[in-house]
Amino acid sequence: MSQQAPLPLGMRGPGSLAVMRQWLSPLPVCCRVWLQDGSAAGHGCDWDVGLGRKREVTSMQRTTPMLTDVRHSRLCYSKDRMCAHPRQCPIHNYGDGHITVIHHHAPSAYRVRNDIQHGMAGYKGRAKILLQRSFDHGETWPEEHEVVIWDDGLPLEEKRAILHRADDPTLLREEIDLSSPDSSVYFARPATGPERPDGRPALECYAFRSGDRGYTWETVPTRVSPPAGLAYIHIDAGPWAQFGDGTQMVVASIGGDDGNTALGVYGTDDNGLSWKYVAEVANDPTGRGRPTYGVLLLLPSGRLQCYMLNIQGIRNAIQMNYSDDGGYSWSEPHPLVTWGQSPWAALTRQHAWSGARRQGVLYRSPWPLRLRDGRIVVIFGRRHPPFGMGLIVTQDEGATWSAEAVIRADASDGDLGYPVATELDDGRIFTAYYFMEDDGNNFGGTRHIAGSFFRVT
Repeated sequence: MSQQAPLPLGMRGPGSLAVMRQWLSPLPVCCRVWLQDGSAAGHGCDWDVGLGRKREVTSMQRTTPMLTDVRHSRLCYSKDRMCAHPRQCPIHNYGDGHITVIHHHAPSAYRVRNDIQHGMAGYKGRAKILLQRSFDHGETWPEEHEVVIWDDGLPLEEKRAILHRADDPTLLREEIDLSSPDSSVYFARPATGPERPDGRPALECYAFRSGDRGYTWETVPTRVSPPAGLAYIHIDAGPWAQFGDGTQMVVASIGGDDGNTALGVYGTDDNGLSWKYVAEVANDPTGRGRPTYGVLLLLPSGRLQCYMLNIQGIRNAIQMNYSDDGGYSWSEPHPLVTWGQSPWAALTRQHAWSGARRQGVLYRSPWPLRLRDGRIVVIFGRRHPPFGMGLIVTQDEGATWSAEAVIRADASDGDLGYPVATELDDGRIFTAYYFMEDDGNNFGGTRHIAGSFFRVT
């Protein structure tokens, strides 16, 4: 800082504010001094002139990531199909260009609202869980390599007959090593449980394992039950935390009959033959909201992070907390995003179709990805116009975060997101998500699986 003439101590009255501002004007942008009228000069110092004492101030200015080599693609697109929610399924990068992405794949006429409605009463009730495979770093996804893992369109009793094998202890289970990089787990959430008050079967949770890169899947699944006293559980198939002793941990959404109200971690020490509740990760302290979309990252230091989205209640924001004891106790979640540096505000809304929603959520379904250089990128969907995909990044394992960067903002409406992502061999990031563009189909266009390639600098 350059030398400043001393500020006369007698300058405390309102008439001296202009003099104060003139005295403060040479201060660099890293400093802020609060004046007696509540205004400020400078940008971040902590001396309150009006009160004559220090005041804690945290600068909101964040660096903005630069995205280069941005290119978009389509993995699965058909105007008579609804393809969506890949984040509820695992992604795997087996190296040398071999990648698998899984999504919900259902017929859709795009004529009535039910054709695109979410949930088991909508498109998911007729969807297959479809694995797609690429051998060229995500460039092409040949149909001949597709695998159907599960079919929610089967008759109810046929689904129950398959799933209830999990409860028969006489059936032999396959030997699959979940610590192998060739293994995978898909956590299904079928509507096959007891009848609810509305007459529909309740959602349940079952885990299907594969030990051969998703070419085949076991026929006897594992039932995953909610914690005692709760009735609901679902697990998005984000990357599990792999511990050095050969055990694994995942994060689940748990709650009462009507859906999830908290996040909790489950662990397995028998390669997925059972999944046991370990501890609660987070809830919304107001009781009016919920944390959801949890994903774990196990850092080299041993710290376990949980990335999530809080919906309503205390905040609508992407947030994260951590555990230093293997998941048994957790810090308070803190938001990773900030207000006041939006790259979206200046963008055009011209891609929205005429019936697009006028309001929506700023963040949906965050997905963290730890890069080989140690940076962590969090990719999210934006369901408020302009609709699209964005990200934030940290270079210090979550201590500080960047402003948002836009991957794309050309969706026709907000029915999008649920990204998964991986780092390619050459350092580029590949992310897959569901997306919509105004292609002539009703309700804003065909829901399809799209992809983006880019670098973050």
